[in-house]
Amino acid sequence: MPRWVEAERRAQLVAVGALLARRGLIRAAEGNLSCRLDDGRVLLTPRGGNKGRLDGAALIVCAVADQPPSAASSEALAHLETYRRRPEIGALVHAHPEALLALDALGELPRPGDLKEGELLVGRIARVAALPPGSRELAVACAEALADATVVVMARHGALAAGADPAQALARLEAAELLARVALARGARR
Repeated sequence: MPRWVEAERRAQLVAVGALLARRGLIRAAEGNLSCRLDDGRVLLTPRGGNKGRLDGAALIVCAVADQPPSAASSEALAHLETYRRRPEIGALVHAHPEALLALDALGELPRPGDLKEGELLVGRIARVAALPPGSRELAVACAEALADATVVVMARHGALAAGADPAQALARLEAAELLARVALARGARR
């Protein structure tokens, strides 16, 4: 892979991390991001770092087939397991969107059909049960849920959105959050 492609992917993750923070979808060290570099490697955000102020040089390169290094973000297992099972996915974004979490706490999921953007960008939103963050069980559940969805809500933990690239994964996450706001507003008017 040409060096400029890897540099471009690093810049994309840095930009998406900054947007997530500016839009209030992550705070401080929350969330994590990744993207494919080629058929066998991915870039992962580091554990504990502020994703809104990422340093592209600090992103971690890991083989999809390997175990994540200890320096990788807490949900690296979910990212790698998804990439192993879904070769068409090019990027993943995990964040803690407030409306999605609030709707999940009510036992509901957003309905993509409520907005054209939801139908076009998101398609299907899945949910996985509350499992320990960073666990193999959560990683497998997310990868399985993303087999026929583009966004998965992890009970009491946030959401994981998939896309061809970091920008598409972010767009799907934002659309799911908007759908959740619509659902909450609809519920408040009942």
